[in-house]
Amino acid sequence: MFTKFTLTLVTLVLLVALAGCGAKSTPTPGTDNSQSNGSETQTGTNPAENTQLLPLISGKPANIVLDSSADGTTQQVKQGDIIAVTLESNLTTGYSWFATISDSKVLAQMGEPQYQEPASSSGTPLMGAAGKQTFFLQATGTGTASVTLEYKRSFEENVTPEKTITITLEVK
Repeated sequence: MFTKFTLTLVTLVLLVALAGCGAKSTPTPGTDNSQSNGSETQTGTNPAENTQLLPLISGKPANIVLDSSADGTTQQVKQGDIIAVTLESNLTTGYSWFATISDSKVLAQMGEPQYQEPASSSGTPLMGAAGKQTFFLQATGTGTASVTLEYKRSFEENVTPEKTITITLEVK
């Protein structure tokens, strides 16, 4: 009898505990939606709401906007200028653009390149269509530096890039 009573009591405790695990808490209007977790505080915001393009984070828009037609040219820029280089890219093929800067004291890459999916009239992504990758660079010092952009697959070693673009920047 004692065993049945204990088993029933343990089962009831487990059922009550499990019932609370699946419950979703919905915030009531006008209340704080942050959750405290030890020393960390997490807010109930959606990470996608905080996504911003790099020039917006720095508080400045790009001063110079370039594309593939700038290949082989020399651009005159001022120290502090932000340069955006936008190139056609199709990530679904495994190809992506990679940047190499000749002098990091003159020119610096601002974060990872941003990818923009191809536009579609229906609002759904166009599978297999090329989008655009944009690199954001900042002229951090005076002098001359070049940026070489290679369109290749990161997993293929010792293979010539599909495309190469080189732009020289003279920073005054």
